[in-house]
Amino acid sequence: MINIPLSALRCILSYPKDNKIICEIDISSLKLENSPETLDEIINDARIDYALGNYKSFTNAKSLIAELRS
Repeated sequence: MINIPLSALRCILSYPKDNKIICEIDISSLKLENSPETLDEIINDARIDYALGNYKSFTNAKSLIAELRS
């Protein structure tokens, strides 16, 4: 699993007809967010984040795209 920080994304193009968007991802932010870990560490971090509410959920693609564009 790769975590992509929303602050590292920049939407550059949208194709509404094809339901596609093209985004740039800042590589340095991606590397900071995704340091190599063991599976146990990843699962433990995910459980902690979930328990603390450190996540965003979306009920549809429109709200996800709106968040990416903001």
